[in-house]
Amino acid sequence: MWCGIVLMAWAVGCTNNPYRPGETAEDTYFSSFSTPPTKLDPATAYYVHEGQLIDQIYEPLFTYHYLKRPYELIPNTAEALPVAEYYGHDGARLQAGDPAPADVARVVYTVKLKRDILFQDHPCFALDDRGTPRYADVTPSDIRGFEYPSEFEHQGTRELTAHDYALQVRRLADPRLASPVFSVVSRYITGMAELNASYSTMIDDERARRREAVGAAYSQELDEKANPIRLDYGAPEFPGMVVVDSHTLRIELKRKYPQILFWMCMHFFGPVPQEALDFYAQPAMIDRQFTLNRCPVGTGPYFMDTFRPNEVIVLSRNPNFRADVYPSEGAPGDEEAGLLVDAGKALPFIDRQVLRLEKEAIPNWNKFLQGYIDASAIANDVFDQAVIVSAGEGSSLSPMMIERGIELLTDVDPTLWYTAFNMLDDVVGGYTEERAKLRQAISIVLDYNEFLEIFRNGRGVLSQGPVPPGIFGYRDGEAGTNPFVDAWDPVRQRHIRRPVEEARRLIAEAGYPGGRGPDGQPLTLNYDHSAGMDPSFRSYFDWVRNRLDLIGVRLKDQGTDLSRFRQKRKQGNWQVSSGGWLADYPDPENFLFLFYGPNGKVEHNGVNMVNYANETYDELFLKMESMANSPRRQELIDELMGIVQHDAPAVWQYHPVSYILRHRWYRNVKPHAMSYNTMKYRRIDSARRVQRQEQWNQPVYWPLLVLLGLIIAGVLPAALALRRQERS
Repeated sequence: MWCGIVLMAWAVGCTNNPYRPGETAEDTYFSSFSTPPTKLDPATAYYVHEGQLIDQIYEPLFTYHYLKRPYELIPNTAEALPVAEYYGHDGARLQAGDPAPADVARVVYTVKLKRDILFQDHPCFALDDRGTPRYADVTPSDIRGFEYPSEFEHQGTRELTAHDYALQVRRLADPRLASPVFSVVSRYITGMAELNASYSTMIDDERARRREAVGAAYSQELDEKANPIRLDYGAPEFPGMVVVDSHTLRIELKRKYPQILFWMCMHFFGPVPQEALDFYAQPAMIDRQFTLNRCPVGTGPYFMDTFRPNEVIVLSRNPNFRADVYPSEGAPGDEEAGLLVDAGKALPFIDRQVLRLEKEAIPNWNKFLQGYIDASAIANDVFDQAVIVSAGEGSSLSPMMIERGIELLTDVDPTLWYTAFNMLDDVVGGYTEERAKLRQAISIVLDYNEFLEIFRNGRGVLSQGPVPPGIFGYRDGEAGTNPFVDAWDPVRQRHIRRPVEEARRLIAEAGYPGGRGPDGQPLTLNYDHSAGMDPSFRSYFDWVRNRLDLIGVRLKDQGTDLSRFRQKRKQGNWQVSSGGWLADYPDPENFLFLFYGPNGKVEHNGVNMVNYANETYDELFLKMESMANSPRRQELIDELMGIVQHDAPAVWQYHPVSYILRHRWYRNVKPHAMSYNTMKYRRIDSARRVQRQEQWNQPVYWPLLVLLGLIIAGVLPAALALRRQERS
């Protein structure tokens, strides 16, 4: 009997709330992540799940308006957007305007910083009574037990200066960091390639000195792991980024390239203080893995409070964050959507972000339905629970979602997915008409409308070429049709693949009638990847193989580990693979440069993964890349699209459509594909959240009551028998 009473008492106090009591009543955003981040250094962090963190910590000079569409560039820590100064080959300044690229020999941007912007509190800025760094000679015993720099007793800050930006741009040229943007920006920023060569020489000289001092026992790897070479980043001259004074930068380009301002919106160009580099370079810090990759130091609205990437990540409001306010204007429809209610109010609104590792989609989805996660994507397994897709009517929320007050946000991502052909390959590469027809035939038979229906619940737009919707140059509807692969369906108002019979005709004209070569053997292609035994990939591979069977082409699985796969890409030792590109900035150049010859992966280690090289394309690209948006630029983009549509160096797959669900207490939410520094605009109505959580998570007692009844039914007869025995 007592067991049942104890069980009931325990059940009354039991809850499924994964957070501490009262935590969801605070101004805290709750979410999850599935892939632990490994790089938080702004010079090297490249993946989306890493950018979503550090873009809230580091502040580049410029950013994008949160609400306006098309995306609009605005100052961030800069006072204003700089105006380009163009200089001709004779050294004289050209008249204001938009000169032809061939007339420009040098471009100068002068940027003024806002004043009184402070870094987050951090021990690297802590000074002693003499004004020297308090933690300059830290021993392991000094920091024993510390998990994160925020636990140090002494903290400090200082004002952001132009030196912090100049230092970070120089770090992009450090060959040891292998910054993913160096190969692109070094083509434009004056002296960047030379700076990289200077740093390489400095590193080699120091290694030679250490080798000579130690002798035969010298191990470069072990030595630099314990005692990394510290470069004097400011030693070599670098005209591409000059500090004019503490709040003024001069940026110099060796050619016309207005997109450089877009690049400088990214965290790669966020300011890094020298104090942080000095602090983390100490052996004791290295032993504790206190580095920029784990412990970033910035001026943004949030700072890294807790970083346990295999458990939880917490970002907290930066108390030193500068004065910044919510925008007072936006795109059409924003006011009606309630996105301007907070116009002019100080940012950020949310105090903390708690992100917990959740590798499985279903548990994460259940937490969202219970109100313990504020927003969620929609996994394929639960799509039908959340969304109803009606032919010709699009998507709408299911009754369960509507009943809970959940709202759906959709947006076409400026992303390109494509199946790549190695243009250096003897079979699928090359530029003859026969090779182009082979690739066109494969493009037709790989029907990505079918793929979208099977694998993505229709969440995507069939691609017609490299440029995605929402980017200048994209042609919608019939005008944008790829005539070699697709047709326009006026009834369903969408693109559809040409018939398989046309693919069979093309492959025959390519020299493979029925998919068989001159030797009578089936054409067999190798599909290279690093997906391992991922079940979703196996399903996709089987789909591709079955589609190719329609034209008699065989497909062979050439999977390998990631390191070997990257090496094969670098060497051009592959045949067919998959690729994707998410917009770095809202300009067609950012997609069309994926097929610019001098960006070839094998020859130049660039972003042109397929190693495509077409002289006509390259000439048109150079004319288009630095132009302002105009009818003439649109004409050039149309020509470029026509060339790659014909040559088909890739199967243009689709542009994904993102589906995001949010609870109504999570406000000011608008998809933004160009930046991840948007959390400062979001707001949480925590009182409403707590109310809904209590409503949706009422304890269910009847199973316990049944269990208690069974216990009583089992115990009561024995108790009565015992009592009768005692009385007798």
